[in-house]
Amino acid sequence: MGVTSCSPPIAGSTGVSVDAEGHPIVVLAWCEGATPEGVSISHYEDASGPLDAMPGPSSGATVADDVDFIAPSLDGQSASFRLDAPDDGWTVEPKPFVLRPGVSYHAFGYQGRGSNQVNTNYVSFSADSVATLKPGSVLVQRYDEKRSVPDWVDVVITRKEFDRQGQDPANCQ
Repeated sequence: MGVTSCSPPIAGSTGVSVDAEGHPIVVLAWCEGATPEGVSISHYEDASGPLDAMPGPSSGATVADDVDFIAPSLDGQSASFRLDAPDDGWTVEPKPFVLRPGVSYHAFGYQGRGSNQVNTNYVSFSADSVATLKPGSVLVQRYDEKRSVPDWVDVVITRKEFDRQGQDPANCQ
């Protein structure tokens, strides 16, 4: 007997950027009716500790949950908050988030739980990738099937383009 599972529907995008002072921020853009209630951040680790890249399918790595950022009541279809010092009603549980060198993090926005959950596309990032960003630019991943081995690749786009793509009904499942 086979086992099947379903991922929550995708209704928006998650990206990483920096604010005008260079502080790391998470940016969200979502489809109508899919306002995120929070953002989850995790990383993979194995017996040696946190990993600096996503493990392969045969890896013995496990997911380590870092933090949940709980959103205030959000208006519109986009938002952002600082990773190191959330404000404007954003809170972090269970502790402040510290971006550690050599760790590849994964973040996504969510609304609901269980079979009613809807997510934004995840983004992978590290301290090094955030350090290369400029205010107004957003790091996301895109699937590149033209590579010799198709894979997800880092892409940097403008915040305006990020908001447009994240709110485009054609990108909502």
